[in-house]
Amino acid sequence: MAGLWLYLRRRKDGVDGDAVAVPYGADGKSIFIVFAVVSAVEAGLFWLIDFGLVVDLLLLALGVYSALLVFGVYAGTVVRPHVISSREVRVRYSSFYDVRIPRENIAGLRQVKESHDPLKAKPFRDETWLSHDNFYETNLVVELREPITVTRPLGKTETVRVVKFQADDPKAAVDAYERLGVS
Repeated sequence: MAGLWLYLRRRKDGVDGDAVAVPYGADGKSIFIVFAVVSAVEAGLFWLIDFGLVVDLLLLALGVYSALLVFGVYAGTVVRPHVISSREVRVRYSSFYDVRIPRENIAGLRQVKESHDPLKAKPFRDETWLSHDNFYETNLVVELREPITVTRPLGKTETVRVVKFQADDPKAAVDAYERLGVS
């Protein structure tokens, strides 16, 4: 819900100083809208069926809450973009994760479009962390000098040497990285 609050106020989280926002997830916007509309319609349909006043109100509240939750996750992807600055590269997805990579630990940032569909992809080598925020596709790769520990949304940690993620405009992200000075 914090993402929804920032979205309504037209603010971006963590983009200050020389930082450049790197948006992601534009292709997924329509899916969020469909889920939110389905949640709202579902709440209205349950309201039409008479389960009794208490159950009807509870189902209506749950339907409205689920629609707000879906809009909140979408808003989080807008207000919490990936960030490239002279100090670090931040790979984020809404409020689910925020991986900070110090610039001095980055061997390189490059644009490479890859598909990581679990049904089609062959297994990749150890120590690669994927940000699956856009239909199992990535288009940016950060190679690290030293491994870092990342925390997944449900709390599991991993040590990785490569981070792959998605950006709406990967060329602009690489240009911003180079413009802000490579370590």
